[in-house]
Amino acid sequence: MSDILRELLCVSEKAANIARACRQQEALFQLLIEEKKEEEKNKKFAVDFKTLADVLVQEVIKQNMENKFPGLEKNIFGEESNEFTNDLGNLPLWTSVCYHFNWCL
Repeated sequence: MSDILRELLCVSEKAANIARACRQQEALFQLLIEEKKEEEKNKKFAVDFKTLADVLVQEVIKQNMENKFPGLEKNIFGEESNEFTNDLGNLPLWTSVCYHFNWCL
């Protein structure tokens, strides 16, 4: 159990680093926001948004936990799809984590 908790602490720090990097420049951050499609949005809200940071954080956590604990992938779910298109209508971006960053020692 302590290995899972240790890895969750590690990925939470990675998530915080991603969020900080995306928030550093407000003009850039505005390009990293997407309004969710009708079928994706929370029904409690008239308008629902996701950010590229949300998507990246989710994918990093998913990959790290899968790598550390094989077989866990069937039990890891996230709120966001890994497809992202900004409000300017730029081509969709599908996120996939390809590199291992050791931000947590």
